[in-house]
Amino acid sequence: MFVKTVRKRNKYSPKIFEYQHLVESLRTEKGSRQRFLLNLGKLTLPREEWPLLAKRIEEILHGQERFFAGNPEIERLATHYAQKLIRKYETEYSESKQYESVDLDSLENERIRPVGAEYVSLSYFKKLEIDKCLSECGFSKRQMEVATLLIIGRMVSPGSERHTHQWAQNLSALDELLGTDFSSLSLNTLYKMCDKLLENKDVIEKHLREKEHDLFGLDEKIILYDLTNTFLEGQAASNPKAKFGRSKEKRSDCRLLTLGLVIDGNGFPKTSKVFAGNQSEPKALLGMINVLHQTEPSQNPDKPTVVIDAGIATEKNLEALKSQYHYICVSRRKMDPPEGDDFILIKEDNKNKVAAQQITCDGEVFLYCKSRAKKKKEKAMQSRLQQLFEDQLKHIAESIHKKGCTKNYQKVCERIGRLKEKYTRISQFYNITVKEKEGLADKITWEYIKDESEQRFSGSYYLRTDRGDLSEKEIWEIYIMLNELEDAFRSMKSELNMRPICHQKENRSDAHIFITVVGYHILHSIRTRLKQVGVNYRWSTIRRWLSTHSRVTTQLKTESGKTIYIRKCSKPEYFHKTIYDALGLDYVPCKPKRVTI
Repeated sequence: MFVKTVRKRNKYSPKIFEYQHLVESLRTEKGSRQRFLLNLGKLTLPREEWPLLAKRIEEILHGQERFFAGNPEIERLATHYAQKLIRKYETEYSESKQYESVDLDSLENERIRPVGAEYVSLSYFKKLEIDKCLSECGFSKRQMEVATLLIIGRMVSPGSERHTHQWAQNLSALDELLGTDFSSLSLNTLYKMCDKLLENKDVIEKHLREKEHDLFGLDEKIILYDLTNTFLEGQAASNPKAKFGRSKEKRSDCRLLTLGLVIDGNGFPKTSKVFAGNQSEPKALLGMINVLHQTEPSQNPDKPTVVIDAGIATEKNLEALKSQYHYICVSRRKMDPPEGDDFILIKEDNKNKVAAQQITCDGEVFLYCKSRAKKKKEKAMQSRLQQLFEDQLKHIAESIHKKGCTKNYQKVCERIGRLKEKYTRISQFYNITVKEKEGLADKITWEYIKDESEQRFSGSYYLRTDRGDLSEKEIWEIYIMLNELEDAFRSMKSELNMRPICHQKENRSDAHIFITVVGYHILHSIRTRLKQVGVNYRWSTIRRWLSTHSRVTTQLKTESGKTIYIRKCSKPEYFHKTIYDALGLDYVPCKPKRVTI
């Protein structure tokens, strides 16, 4: 083997381009000839080291090790090109009986790449016909492969595009499942594909809505809508949507983006939209109504029921919904508890007990609910807030008797005012008195109003709906479907690593979130199918266990001096088979390949 320089010129330019080929000399009937083996691109090694590189590639192919370490760069390049050469000449073979005399001590395994999670994710990527949708959007074959990498990468090894790029080249067998090669894929190609996916967002979401509707027989009578936010790394000065706001992850020090998500009662996403980080919850709903309307199947004559939380359920929003939708929400009205004990038991188990009483007012139904689990949670919050607030009050009360501390009556009142503002949820139940003496604060006392706080932290709440045809239990069960939406947000943020967003431009940040949403479509489809057969694991658990199913290259030397390379998937274990059986997949993700050198 040796390295040969090839020169070519673009017909539209006089510039001459040089790059290197790996070739070998052969003796034929017509004389000595050169056979092309591999394009090495533009080598950065000095020309005098090319023979060493070619020799080392040949040694690696024949399984020869060196006694002394050579140039690390030559070793790195030789290993890389040797693996590419093996992959290039690998061919599928029949698993019929084949016998060889081999040296067992020469057996080695290399290029171990996980394949299980990629296999499962790709199977439902194809089942949802996302590849067909991309093709109809004008994606070329290579563009579809890169788009698949972005989406499957977000499911299997979530992270930034740079992380996905490194994962595809060094840590995954996804390229073998796709029948392509990502070893020479540039990072810039991934960024461009993010932009192209975002450009086709509406078409892709519409396709997924229709396909999921057909596959799972969704009735879409219940529509859930809510907002969440995620934070960005850096200043994101080029993103006008990146704003400071109240972060649900307690990262108000970072700029935020807000995701509005619509899902149905079965947890399948219908549409999504990215808002500014300081987006007001009530205002967001009105901007999504037209998109919501598109999710309603034309064959369904009944109006869907929209389920929203208290933050969105303003009078203006409810009035806007009435023309096309029914609604169920938490009431924002301040209402006194109903008199009497005419409650209906809705749910009772070891974890929770819920009772409700229905009230009709102005053509609407209000459901007064009392939850044991919610009361327990609120009591815990109450105790914690009380402890924090009273500790701070004690600190201020003690400080007015210490040397060097603020004693001015007006300043002390200001300190208490700031403290009450910080702990608004609990400070409203305290009567605080500051005794003044000659312009100084002399004594601070406080009293906790237990009766009022007991009503506030009682675990009770009102549900509000315009549907008079539902029972108390049906209203409550439909409302708690919002847990599906919370689970979707939780999965996107943790299992699909939607946060943090490392992009600084608006379109790239929006694309990052959109790819996460598409990944969640596939994830939820997989989990829905698994639940139908009694497999109830979270995706993070499934992904972690499937990662042990790998694709491995085994190297052996024969008695005749040749080297055999066999590329094959490991034998699936019990858990792998359980998942594959539930999803109707074969046990062998890729066919074995072989090359003899």
